[in-house]
Amino acid sequence: MSTQTPSDSDRRFVPLSLDGLELELSEIELASVQPLLEAGGIEVIVQGATPLPNLPYELLVPEDQLEQAQAILREALQAGPQGAEEAEAGTEETSS
Repeated sequence: MSTQTPSDSDRRFVPLSLDGLELELSEIELASVQPLLEAGGIEVIVQGATPLPNLPYELLVPEDQLEQAQAILREALQAGPQGAEEAEAGTEETSS
């Protein structure tokens, strides 16, 4: 997994937080959260986690999309694993 750094664009990136706490994700959590946010139109920059798998990753999102990213995460947490299975099943039905 590659680690990116913020570009020199005018956008300001901030750490993704939820309920006032900055999120620190394992590699497995990152593999779920990053695509979820990107599917919601949120640009994500991954920081941290060198080759040591026990160190967490930090996600940065554009400051102007922080609230949207938080809403996507809250919705996913409320839906839980069953919601993920239903969403996946719905995707499979539409692609057939």
